[in-house]
Amino acid sequence: MSMIVLDKHIENKLDSLPKGWASFCLYSGEAMLYSGYTANLALRLKTILAKADEGGIYREMWSLADGMDYEVHSSGIDALITHKATITDSLPTYQFRIMPWENYVYLGIDAHRFPFTTIVDHTNDDWLYLGPFRSRFFLADVIDTMSRILKLPYCESSNYPCEKFDKDICRGWCLSLAPEKESKTEQSLDKLDALLKEAYLHPNNGILEMIAKSREDYFNELEFSKAALLDDEIELLTKYRDWLTFLYTAKKLHYESDTLSISGGRVTRFNLKGREYHYPVDSTEFRENEVLALNMDSVDESRIIYDYLKKGER
Repeated sequence: MSMIVLDKHIENKLDSLPKGWASFCLYSGEAMLYSGYTANLALRLKTILAKADEGGIYREMWSLADGMDYEVHSSGIDALITHKATITDSLPTYQFRIMPWENYVYLGIDAHRFPFTTIVDHTNDDWLYLGPFRSRFFLADVIDTMSRILKLPYCESSNYPCEKFDKDICRGWCLSLAPEKESKTEQSLDKLDALLKEAYLHPNNGILEMIAKSREDYFNELEFSKAALLDDEIELLTKYRDWLTFLYTAKKLHYESDTLSISGGRVTRFNLKGREYHYPVDSTEFRENEVLALNMDSVDESRIIYDYLKKGER
């Protein structure tokens, strides 16, 4: 365990912090304020500092903080377990007032409702929900990319049809919602439903391979600038496929050993330094339209467990 003083010069010290997985605690004197875990300690503290500058609960907590201890771990699961034990043992003052997931978002799709795809911070309506995703900007880039490749709707205003239809960027699916198009609505929107689900719900839909093949063709034809333009799309779609594969698996993650139990993608038991810790099984009842939606407060834990079991670190 290492300790650092949180003074006015702390921003100048952050880049010298160790890399990799770590658990950490913020203190005011002897009182523990907050416990966290992260794969990038410097970045996490910079985020907390930025939020403190904005005011609110982060500023309140940071104004009291004068010290931090941290422990470097060899894996995410070790950092997670240490974090959970710390909360159980110490109940930090601000632990349940700070929500690291507050800016996470869900993707909602519905082929029979304008604007067909939406980014929201809850799953209370009747869209088909996926997520959460850690970045609204990442998700917006995914929707933009899918819309350009497949001419799927990405409606950025409430007026339709918009200039995207005039420029042949979109096929004008919104026209099927107009009363005068009623006779064609069912067929065209059913087709849109199939396309949206193929694009956003199926990890191995071939879109990534299609873009990668185009890049390879450009490269082989020595059109390097055109090939390079596709690198960002390939990286984006690779990350989306990875996250979507995780969402399909998260609620089914189970594991049992002498020192660790996992059920429904959450840690329910572990042994740390000779002590047993127990946690209830997540009993959330998800609706049919939330089949690929996780609770925001559980997604980071589930992702660490997913990576842990996938890599066979057990």
